[in-house]
Amino acid sequence: MKKTLTLIAILAVALAGCRHTFRGKSDATGSSSTTRSSLRTSFDPTLMKMSKEQVFQLGEDQFAKKKYAKARQYYSHVYETYPNDPLGRRALLRVADAYYEQGDAVNLVEAQYKYRDFINRYPGSDRADYAMLQIAMCSYKQMERPDRDQQKTREALEKFNDVLKTYPRSPLRPEIDKRYQDVLDRLAKHDHIIARYYIKRRSYNAAVQRLNGIVELYPNYRERDGVFFDLGTALSGLGRTAEARLYFDRVVTEYPQSPYAGKAKQKLGTMKTA
Repeated sequence: MKKTLTLIAILAVALAGCRHTFRGKSDATGSSSTTRSSLRTSFDPTLMKMSKEQVFQLGEDQFAKKKYAKARQYYSHVYETYPNDPLGRRALLRVADAYYEQGDAVNLVEAQYKYRDFINRYPGSDRADYAMLQIAMCSYKQMERPDRDQQKTREALEKFNDVLKTYPRSPLRPEIDKRYQDVLDRLAKHDHIIARYYIKRRSYNAAVQRLNGIVELYPNYRERDGVFFDLGTALSGLGRTAEARLYFDRVVTEYPQSPYAGKAKQKLGTMKTA
């Protein structure tokens, strides 16, 4: 009898430990509770009695309130119940949008996955260009400042190039072009900061090389006037006065309203009297 009671006690302790471990893992990841919540919504008998339009609107209402996790549950119900319906397809995109709007790194990964899922499932959709643009925007949203590492910026550049190659005539082209130029400007600014560091250290050859790269690679860079001024400064530091004068002159003639125009005039005046 004592052996039996001891065995029962051991089993009870073991089972309690298993329950504790399982709950601990669920709480740590949040996946178990999220899955249960999603399943409850997908098979909620109340939602099953509603039209797909009504459930979708519930998602839109939650989205407008920035309650993105709750919105995803309603969108998921519509998509999972009506995957081949136009509203079901739209709901899948809205699931991705809800992840995107949350904005942190983890949710942006989820957003990219959902946008790619949409493209793979519905490659002929008139919203496929939007989904591909949003994939690029997931990297765009994570770009660092120009003085930081530019891995995400280069990632965004590659993805925007994919959008432009795949959908060159997309109605979204103005938005694509604007964001694409932002990415190019970020990369150009990064190189410009490095070039100015070289000038400060009087490493003029390295500065000239970096600045020439900006001129060639980023013709629409918004601070092109600053690049020309810095080229003049670096070339002057190397004793290449004639070349330096050309760049200072370009600042004055091509960018008369530039904050560098006055400084360029001073440099030119100094060179003439030297």
